[in-house]
Amino acid sequence: MLEPDGRALLLDALRAPEGFELDYAVATTFTLHLDTALSVPLSFLPRRLAESGDPIALMEAVRTAGDRLDVFHQAGMVSLPPSRSPILSFLEPVLHAVRRPKAGYLFHPKLWVLRYTAVDTEDVHMRLLVPSRNLTADRSWDLCLQLDGWIGPKANTQNKPLVELIRALPGMSLATLPMERLARLEGLADDLRRTDWELPEYVDEISFDVLGRGKRLADDFFVGDNHVVISPFCTETGLATVTGGRSATVISRQETLDALPPVTLAEHRAFVLDPLTSEVENRGEGAAPTATGLTGLHAKCYVLTYNRRAWIRVGSPNATEAAFGGNVEILVSLVGSAAKLGVARLTAEDGGLRSILSEHSPQPAVEDDDIAQSLDHLLIDLASQPFIATVKPDGERYRVELDGPDTGAASEATRLTVGLVTVPELSAEIPVGETVRATFSPLEIDDICAFVVITAVVGDVRASAVVLAELIGAPADRLDEIVARQVNSPEKFLRFLALLLGMGQPAWALGADQNGEGSPSAGSSFEAPGLLELLMRALVEHPDRLDDLARLVGKLRVSTNEPSVLPPGFAEIWDVVDAVRREDAA
Repeated sequence: MLEPDGRALLLDALRAPEGFELDYAVATTFTLHLDTALSVPLSFLPRRLAESGDPIALMEAVRTAGDRLDVFHQAGMVSLPPSRSPILSFLEPVLHAVRRPKAGYLFHPKLWVLRYTAVDTEDVHMRLLVPSRNLTADRSWDLCLQLDGWIGPKANTQNKPLVELIRALPGMSLATLPMERLARLEGLADDLRRTDWELPEYVDEISFDVLGRGKRLADDFFVGDNHVVISPFCTETGLATVTGGRSATVISRQETLDALPPVTLAEHRAFVLDPLTSEVENRGEGAAPTATGLTGLHAKCYVLTYNRRAWIRVGSPNATEAAFGGNVEILVSLVGSAAKLGVARLTAEDGGLRSILSEHSPQPAVEDDDIAQSLDHLLIDLASQPFIATVKPDGERYRVELDGPDTGAASEATRLTVGLVTVPELSAEIPVGETVRATFSPLEIDDICAFVVITAVVGDVRASAVVLAELIGAPADRLDEIVARQVNSPEKFLRFLALLLGMGQPAWALGADQNGEGSPSAGSSFEAPGLLELLMRALVEHPDRLDDLARLVGKLRVSTNEPSVLPPGFAEIWDVVDAVRREDAA
């Protein structure tokens, strides 16, 4: 446990157990990268397909995950993506901004609750992930607790704090969730209430605590001996809390430790990550290993012993007064024999964790960038208020009229601009003290999106955040048009069709010969034995998938693009299936 060579990826932890598929998932995070969120649905695909790098697979994964995933994040903490793909629009119903729990504090928990259903039976598998990392591409050292379990007949009282947090999320959100999402979330909370977890090896007790929701930790929560504190951010008061006022081994960042008063550091033995430590990636036979530069600390963990028992507490709170004084945070306690859990050797000279650490050597403290911090807080406060994006026709194209909050909280030295994520070349400057009001045009249908980027600049300090506006008046077929514009060749259409039917990527969909080698002309020589039977089976088992296909085929048929995207021979097969589909719907 806590060995640095026990590596795992979040996407691997999200993958369904063998024989199961994702039914529904809820996640919470503090910061969020849109491109990282875009990659999460890939974990719900078969591994071979997810790792193929196929943009059609990505689009279909994101599109179909829209009804099976809800992600709650702190308002104002969504980062601008490097890619401005229209596929980002499929994330709009998935992401939900959460307001501050109270002034000066933050929504900071990192949590995943996932429900998987068996492919061939009625079994349900539950999974809980408590990572220390946010939903970002940050390459720092992190921790992630994974618990798997099954739904029992009775309520499991230990899960009560988790259930209360999940049920509270809609009320903490800026926007009102649609009724169908509320129903799914409530159903997950009820299943979570009755879930029994498989405990990790040598752990015989587990408990959950949610901070910042009005309940205080017990006075003896951190009372014990042999404290180990792993936290990238520490303050004097925070360290006193998590160590119970005792001497401890503290593992943190260089700049964090340098900023602590010398008298505080003198009470503890302090370590930082060895700057020479780096994860090495094996790139296959014949290729030299590459250092991927896994540096920096983001893990949070608190370890203590008492009467031969050990408590290992992992979760989201840093060792700061904000974390334990008002932020919404989650903390999981794993309890077991101190000897069996091996906590005594955690930071021993020959221990695995010690191998990546160096003793802290004080350096001149780096002053906090007050301007950058003030801009971050300004963006959080602006993003915590309503933005409305109204779509209107503009000749053969469209325009978006954006209305937002008053900017009076910004200093006179601040320059504010707003724009749509999908069209970075269009932006509007907002005078400080006035309300956000801007118009963006002309726009293609796939330029329309609800993601708005706010940028604040003071001197040479710049900060940006993405907010999700309420989108009004958008064309009903906007997302279908995005699909149609991505599926712009017979080969891509066949790959999309295979994914839609739940078949992965068979050879005929990839346009490959029996040796697996691609053929440039495969799309023009369409042959699909059994395709009629597959479509008819989908009509019986998954009629909603054919509704999606019908909209796409309709768009492609009226398209003026030449040559046709529909492979020769497909239209005849589809007409037979569509006739039956329409008759069943009548």
